[in-house]
Amino acid sequence: MGGGDDEEEQNQAQNEETPASGDEEQNNTEQNDETTEETNETDSEEQESNSEETTEEESEEENQDEETDVEVKPGDSEEVKEVREGNWEPYPTEQSEPHSINLESGSQDRIEIESAIAKAVNSSSNNLTYWWLESGGVPDQVTGYVEDKSSGEYYRVPLKWIENEGWQPQKVEVLYENIGKQKLEGN
Repeated sequence: MGGGDDEEEQNQAQNEETPASGDEEQNNTEQNDETTEETNETDSEEQESNSEETTEEESEEENQDEETDVEVKPGDSEEVKEVREGNWEPYPTEQSEPHSINLESGSQDRIEIESAIAKAVNSSSNNLTYWWLESGGVPDQVTGYVEDKSSGEYYRVPLKWIENEGWQPQKVEVLYENIGKQKLEGN
């Protein structure tokens, strides 16, 4: 009989411990939930950051994927090394008609012109120095003179305004000299 009492006391002791273990498990579960939430928030922030980086990379890749088939010909004058001809799409505009050229720094027109030139020379706007833009008084045409900072090449890019669509590069001329800088210094 004495042995049975000991067993009973042990069972009661174990039963009393079980709820405590259950409480600990519940506390551990709550702590794990909080840790999981914190981890999820961190993961979510990292995913957003990675998503933004991926979006930028995808945009650059899309720009490269959207490259126009370009035919390269030898230069046709003493100042032109080669001529690249392609059927570039107009750079999408946010401007409305009637359109008038505004070459002021920071203008919507200027931003779109610079972006169209960058696309035509297969570079980013940040990698180009825009030396000179001119319209020559023609209401729907602009010529841009730029330098690629990484390759050191000089380009002349004539663009045409396509109504309700935007600026469309007509060709890219690779120049021997920085004619845009010469124009800037001459004026």
